[in-house]
Amino acid sequence: MKKIKLLVAAALLAVGTTASAQFSNSRARSARNVSTKGWSTFYVQYNPIKAKIDVKDADDMSFNGFSVGYNKAFSVSKSIPLFVEAGIGLQYASYKDDVLYGYDADTYEEVEAERKITMFAAKVPVSLMYQWNIPSSKVALIPFLGITMRYNFSAKGNNSNDDYDVDEDFDLFDKDDMGDDDATWNRFQLGWQIGVNARINSSFLLGVSYGTDFSEIAEKIKIQTTSVTLGYCF
Repeated sequence: MKKIKLLVAAALLAVGTTASAQFSNSRARSARNVSTKGWSTFYVQYNPIKAKIDVKDADDMSFNGFSVGYNKAFSVSKSIPLFVEAGIGLQYASYKDDVLYGYDADTYEEVEAERKITMFAAKVPVSLMYQWNIPSSKVALIPFLGITMRYNFSAKGNNSNDDYDVDEDFDLFDKDDMGDDDATWNRFQLGWQIGVNARINSSFLLGVSYGTDFSEIAEKIKIQTTSVTLGYCF
């Protein structure tokens, strides 16, 4: 995760420096050399997700996530390759780990259970982007910064241990299952993201980004998401 964050930061720094130089020289170029036409993208993503738990000695939860979605980039200037991109996506995420379930009544030893959680969410990202066309190539680099609204419409879990006949289902959005309001998860989240995409031959897109939620999904728990994107532009 740290390596991906450093990669995003380095890519944005390099692109930002070059884009700044390009912008400084833009007055010397004719407007027809600047591409300001918008585009659409169908994409798939791999989303390593971490539920960061701000409690002493508590272990964070690591999810494997995947998304599919559609984005539309709109030009906001006739002379500068500046765009606003908005879209909608569907995200699936899963978690599996052994957790402390209780204690054996006879031996008082710890009893672990295998915990599985499956989540589904809809997300609406909105980003401000700058497109820099690499000279003498068919590649354009596009750094971006924005916000994502996410609605978590399902989060179901299961604890199991065959040795102790444990098979317990629960819903993270159900107060009765979670025990109290603080532990019950919230459905709506608002967060931010920063990253960089590369359009290749105007048709294919590769990208990487990182973001985190502004709000807690439950008390002292925030979601952090890394996204690796593959898309088709048209």
